[in-house]
Amino acid sequence: MKTTVRSLIKSFRYALRGLALTISGERNMRIHLVMAAYLLFFSLFYRFSCVEYAILLIAFTLVFVSEIINTAIETLVNLQTSSYNHLARNAKDISAGAVLICAVFAVLIGICLFWNPDVLLHILRFVFLDLWHLLVFLLTLVLSLIFIFIGPKKLRTYFRFKHGGN
Repeated sequence: MKTTVRSLIKSFRYALRGLALTISGERNMRIHLVMAAYLLFFSLFYRFSCVEYAILLIAFTLVFVSEIINTAIETLVNLQTSSYNHLARNAKDISAGAVLICAVFAVLIGICLFWNPDVLLHILRFVFLDLWHLLVFLLTLVLSLIFIFIGPKKLRTYFRFKHGGN
């Protein structure tokens, strides 16, 4: 029984490592995560039903999973080919196309769920008419852009070399 539990724990550890590798190595995954976080926050202004939240979460999940599969395919192709190969390029482009399809449909789902001019106006007033809300929003925006474009891996490297960390 202990061996089975250890094996299960290891499999979760490997899966979490795969997620961490995708997040740290793929800018598009970080974009998807940031957008999901903002949408989940702004969804609090809506009175979504459980079904609407389920649809939103399914859309997020499809985008996340397609990005992870795309990353795995790109990694395998890079492992197999060291020089230019049009079939390798096609495999990468096809898997990226799958992510694009999921992302476009997620945006369409988002429009269907979030398009309510009254609520959108309320959100704009909430963010921009209160100085503290605006400052928090701007801070999260800056942190989000740093997370997206620099990424956790480069930030760790920066702080390790600039500040003498291990």
